[in-house]
Amino acid sequence: MIEVLLLVVLIASVLQYVKIRRKISFAQDLPTVEPCYPIIGNGLLYLGQSSEKRFLKISKALSHPAKFFKMWLGFVPIICTNDPSMAQQILTHPDCLEKPYLYDFFKLDYGLFSARHDIWKGQRKTLNSTFNQKIINGFIPIFDTCAQDLIKRLMNHKTVQMTPFMLQCALEMVCATTIGGDLSRQKGAVILTELIDKVIHLVAKRVLSVSVHLECVYRLTQDYRAEQRAREEAYYYGNEILRDARARKATETIDSNDRDEFRKPQIFIDQLLDPQNGKKFEEIEIIHNLYTMITGGSDTTGNEMGYISLMLAMHPDLQEKVYGEIMTVFPGSGDPIFSHEALKQLQYTEMVIKETLRLFPIAPNIMRTPIKDVNLYGVLVPKGTILLISIFNAHRRKDVWGPNADKFDPENFSPERVEGRHPFAFLAFSGGTRNCIGIRYAMCNLKIILVHLLKNFKLRTNAHIEDLQFKYDAMLRLSTEPEISLERRATCTKNAEGCD
Repeated sequence: MIEVLLLVVLIASVLQYVKIRRKISFAQDLPTVEPCYPIIGNGLLYLGQSSEKRFLKISKALSHPAKFFKMWLGFVPIICTNDPSMAQQILTHPDCLEKPYLYDFFKLDYGLFSARHDIWKGQRKTLNSTFNQKIINGFIPIFDTCAQDLIKRLMNHKTVQMTPFMLQCALEMVCATTIGGDLSRQKGAVILTELIDKVIHLVAKRVLSVSVHLECVYRLTQDYRAEQRAREEAYYYGNEILRDARARKATETIDSNDRDEFRKPQIFIDQLLDPQNGKKFEEIEIIHNLYTMITGGSDTTGNEMGYISLMLAMHPDLQEKVYGEIMTVFPGSGDPIFSHEALKQLQYTEMVIKETLRLFPIAPNIMRTPIKDVNLYGVLVPKGTILLISIFNAHRRKDVWGPNADKFDPENFSPERVEGRHPFAFLAFSGGTRNCIGIRYAMCNLKIILVHLLKNFKLRTNAHIEDLQFKYDAMLRLSTEPEISLERRATCTKNAEGCD
């Protein structure tokens, strides 16, 4: 039986290969990443390689100097770019808002992350108000409390790997601001993020294995069984969180005489659960968006704060410049009083955040596929073609960012340098209509965490930026995270337990 199935798969693969080769004729003059061979395509770049070498070789391949070039994932062609103007063409084209079939592997077809364009469009319109500035300003006290709790935990340590602490802090923020619950009462959220991380890793692994792109073949593998177990557990905890949110919402009372309260924009889960918000979300849409926000919101902020901490620890002079700005806006050792206006004054701090996002974008690559034939810079790209934008390499182009593009330099985001730069040179939050919904949310909580962190600690490390190694995954992850030494400052805030 297995032999027959494998024969069917082989025949289907050969037919698909011939069909794709004909379809890709439009790109015959585009440069090809080498080495490239029939059937396996560019497989030698990653087959049998360690996770670290896999990342290194793939990222090097995606640094090709051509505006448009092609890679072969087995016999699946991918048209790639790291050019800002080409990225703009793709991300702003009204017929390139779809995501390719590789995103189907995440099985979040009804959430903002990988939903089809027709589903995504209605959801995004409804949920935009959840992340407007008024709502985010209301979240500031929550971000403040979570950041204070982070500092209390760090007070018990002299040397740490920062990312696990930041991930917990980010998850607490996400639970409070999107679900409306306290993490201490949402233990399932911690387990849920771990389970979804496991699924994401398995999906990233599957993407590079064309032989298991077919669902019927993938179902025969151990990875499929491991993924199914993780998904079943994730659904259990996701449903538990949803039940808690519904119970909380049912007990809330709204004074109908108070029109301002009645019209107040709602947090994320309230928008999903409210049938009066202009769109009725189906149960599967609620679940998939819940997973997207919990994992996406915590993973992005948590991992990025790990990178920011490392960059500041590696560059003590720049760290002191950020600290000086923080002390100017929030002087003394008392608890900082945050507001939108005060946070806007942290301009150099924002430059440091953006420079870290440039060198360490959480999503190193993004993909789109046209829903009809489109013309991109004179190349007629057929419907269904996979288009890949390498953000990691776009952010390190020396012709865009200068000869020191691989170095950490917050001045890259000074007004003078930004003014003359291509608007799509920086894509940490993607770009175009289908960009990240949580840009303002992320910038606000990152600043608040940094204020608390640097008012309480000097960060030190013996590591250098050249020492950092990444491993292949759907998100940008370090192979091994260097440790950071924590030295308490004289401005240690009074509410931090253990502060002298």
